[in-house]
This record gives sequence, C-alpha cells and structure tokens, in this order.
Amino acid sequence: MPQEISHRIPPKGDVLFPEDLSKLGGPFLSGQAEIISLRGDRGIGCLALVERRLPWLNDFEKFVFQVLPDGRRKAIRKATGDDIKTFRVPIWIQGEEVPICCGSEMIFVGQIDDDVICTERPSDAKLWWHDTASFYVFTCPQCLECKAVGQQF
Repeated sequence: MPQEISHRIPPKGDVLFPEDLSKLGGPFLSGQAEIISLRGDRGIGCLALVERRLPWLNDFEKFVFQVLPDGRRKAIRKATGDDIKTFRVPIWIQGEEVPICCGSEMIFVGQIDDDVICTERPSDAKLWWHDTASFYVFTCPQCLECKAVGQQF
C-alpha cells in the first residue's frame, strides 16, 4: 500500500538578525525565515530573506533563534550539527516528505545517513545506492506506528 506523504512548506516568520554575532543586543536587520523547529523559547530557522547580506549567515543557512518575551524572534547563532539533532530537524536530500498516519503528519524521530550505517555494498546485493542516501524515521503520536522515508541523490 502506498504511503501517504505530506509535502508541506514550513511556515515563514519574521526574525531579527544581529548584524554582528558579537553584539547580540543590536543593531539588527529585519528578515524572514522558515520556522523549522520550535521548543519552548528556542528554535531553528532557515534564512529566507533579509534587508541586506549578513556577514555571518548565508541564504538558506540554518540558525538558532530565541523567542523574546514580546513574541519576536531573534537569531543568536548559526545552527550546529548538535542543534540539528537536539531540535530534530531533518536534513532533506530532495525535499520534505513527512508520512501521514491517523490523519496527521507523523513526528520526526531521527535521521540515518548511509555513511553511518554502511560504506560498502553487501556482496550479494544486486543494486545499491548510486550516491548519498539518508533515511528519515517518523512515529505517530496516536498509534505509535513507525515509518521511514528514504531519499538519495
């Protein structure tokens, strides 16, 4: 049975970007970012638009933001690999493919990259990945079903 998939686009939101990371109190540039993950008062965003180029962040790079008491979002640094894992942000090879279960998008659990699980084709394998591959694992918060999505270049 084919798996039902959501190809949603993350919501965009306004973000304040410090011109200089050593001066988190400003001055700031206004911009927009895809809001990829949010946990409490911190999250991960992906730069979509900014008034002018930032010396510390390129277009489409991921960054960590904090939600200020007034609800505004302020970028505080580039996202690291640990941030990506902590905030459970998939690094899609081709584009978002979130499985649907019980009528809702499943929750991302983690990502397994082929260079972590294997580097050589098993001797009896007829076909193998032709390039980089990643596997994205999801769970349903209602029925606890698990599903995986695979992508490759």
